[in-house]
Amino acid sequence: MKKIFVFALLIIVSLLNYYKIELFSQGRDTELTAKEILARVDKIFQYPRGLLKGAIMHVYPSGKKFTLQIKANIAEEDFLFVFSNKARGNQIKILYNLGGEDIWVYNILTIKLFNKKDIDKYEPLLNTNFNFSDFSNADLQSNYNADIKGETVVKGKLAYKLELDPIFKKEKDLLDNKKSRLNFIRRYGHGEYGKLTLYVTKKDYIPLRIDFHDQDKVILKTMSIAQMGHFNKRMFPVRYDMLNIKKGTLTILKFFDVDAKREFDKNIFRHQNLGEK
Repeated sequence: MKKIFVFALLIIVSLLNYYKIELFSQGRDTELTAKEILARVDKIFQYPRGLLKGAIMHVYPSGKKFTLQIKANIAEEDFLFVFSNKARGNQIKILYNLGGEDIWVYNILTIKLFNKKDIDKYEPLLNTNFNFSDFSNADLQSNYNADIKGETVVKGKLAYKLELDPIFKKEKDLLDNKKSRLNFIRRYGHGEYGKLTLYVTKKDYIPLRIDFHDQDKVILKTMSIAQMGHFNKRMFPVRYDMLNIKKGTLTILKFFDVDAKREFDKNIFRHQNLGEK
C-alpha cells in the first residue's frame, strides 16, 4: 500500500512539473513572438543606405503651414540629416551615431553644437511634431520590451496590437534631475515616452501606426505610416503622418528619392566636423 502511495505521489509530481514546463514554454513562445515581430519591424524601419531626400511639412489647425527640405547621408550605423528651407537655407545638421543612440545637433545659424542626451532627445525638431529621438531610427527591440495584446483592424487590415515598455526605466534619473524635468514639461508638455502602442499587419508585420504615451500612459501623439516604398527588393516607409493629440497639429514627413550610388566621406559622421561645409 505504501509503495502504491509513493508511486502515485511521483506521478502527481511529474505531472505538475510537466505542466509547469508547458506553461513556461507557452509564455516564452509568446515573448519570442513579440520580439520576432519587433525585429521585423526594425528591419522595415531601417533607412536605405545612400543619399536620402525628402521634405517635412507642419500644418496648424488654422491651416497655416511651413515646409522644410531634408537631405540625409545614410551609412550602416550613422546618419547625417541636413534640414533647410527656401527662405533661410540650411538650418541644422543632426548626426546620429551608434545606430541612432548618440545624437549631435549643429545649429548652422548660431554656429553651436549640442549633444542631445536623456530628455533633451525629446525636444521638438524645428517646432514640428517629431523630436530628435523620433528620427534616430534606434531599434525598438533594443529599447523596449514587447507584449502582444491581441488583434484588431487598422486601416481595414487585420493587425497585431503590441504594447512596448521601456527596458531602461528612468525613475531614478528623473528624481535626481527633477528641476530639469519640470522645466522641460513646462516648455514642451511632456518628457520621455512612458509606453508605445504598435500596430503591425498580421500577414507580413508591416507597421501601420504607433501611439506615443507619456509617463502617465496618456497618448501624446500618433504616427501613421501612410505610404510604403520599395528599394533594393525591400519595403520601407516613405511617408509618416505625426498627429499631436493635444495641439491638433499634423506633421507629414515624406521621402521621395534615394541615391544608392552616392559616395560620401565617412568623416562627415564625426561630430567634430559638423561645422564644415
